[in-house]
Amino acid sequence: MASEAAVQPTTKRAAHPYHMYDAIVEQPERVAQVLATQRELIESAADAAARKRLVLVGIGTSYHAAQITEHFLRHLTRGRVHALVEQAFELVHYPLALRASDAVIAVSHRGWKNYTAQALQAARAAGALTIAVTGQDCGEGMKAAHFVLPTCEQEVSFAHTKSFTTALAVLAVFAIRLAERRGLQGEDAEDARAALQRVPDLMRQTLASEPIIREAAKEMSARQRLIFVGAGPNWATAREGALKVKETSYLASEGFQTEQFLHGPMAEMDPRAALVVLLTGGPGDVRSRSMLRASRELGILRVVVAAAGASEAPAEYRIEVPAAEEWLTPFVHLLVVQLLSYYVAIGRGSNPDTGREDHPQHARARIHFKL
Repeated sequence: MASEAAVQPTTKRAAHPYHMYDAIVEQPERVAQVLATQRELIESAADAAARKRLVLVGIGTSYHAAQITEHFLRHLTRGRVHALVEQAFELVHYPLALRASDAVIAVSHRGWKNYTAQALQAARAAGALTIAVTGQDCGEGMKAAHFVLPTCEQEVSFAHTKSFTTALAVLAVFAIRLAERRGLQGEDAEDARAALQRVPDLMRQTLASEPIIREAAKEMSARQRLIFVGAGPNWATAREGALKVKETSYLASEGFQTEQFLHGPMAEMDPRAALVVLLTGGPGDVRSRSMLRASRELGILRVVVAAAGASEAPAEYRIEVPAAEEWLTPFVHLLVVQLLSYYVAIGRGSNPDTGREDHPQHARARIHFKL
């Protein structure tokens, strides 16, 4: 099994650019590489799963990838395919009755996470088709799957970035093919593939927004609480943004679905907070603009990530990204939330690569649990 130590930084960096930054800016090329080289293998897995109930499994960032994949399938089949999304620990200890008519898709970049591997093993023992979406040189637990779909090389930074977007690329190819095989596609499969092929270029264009991202992050870094809000496929993007802040800056941060944020969480907001709102041109945008106007009354720092050409939204910072079909917007919005979290860490004097594993107290704490 791949060891945890084997993927820690070989050369610790003490200043920008950290390893996390390198991984962020590599993502357009890594996604393009997946799309150019993996289609045949991925579509073979989709063909095998075409008539089965789908169960998507992950933990942490990989769980967010599973959530976004469920939206891929919902969009591509107009809601006629519903995949179950399960957190691996929950699936192991509070199991579904898996059977041979199921396909379990486990997402785990390193491939040695205990519960994801256990979930995959249980699925295989139940006769289910098993598919692993995992990094190169992964742990043995993922290699036991019927299909192993590789993403990218192992991450050096504690905060994973390129492994997320390359997993999404694999899963988008999978979702298009599965919708096509079931004859349920909500849009022509070739149109969907063409839109996906444009994603690496959209990601490259998004990286050009780095100066305004850095400026917004500098002001965000002075706040005590960071909130990310998104709807549809970007609910999980918002949760990922919050996770990255926790991993890199050790700040209180949360990711909310747009409407859910207005039902209680808004009550604890005040000038200590910064709010990042993800606008895609989708149905959540109208409600988000109301939220932004309300936030002004509370003295909250407002940062909007909006597609080019989208209507104006009241905010102190507007980060513009290329317009894309809403189901594909996580690819570009993720780059922004990753860079925001990276530069917030820089602003707070944190090393975003370590996850505090080099802090003596945290090193002692980690003795008490195993991932």
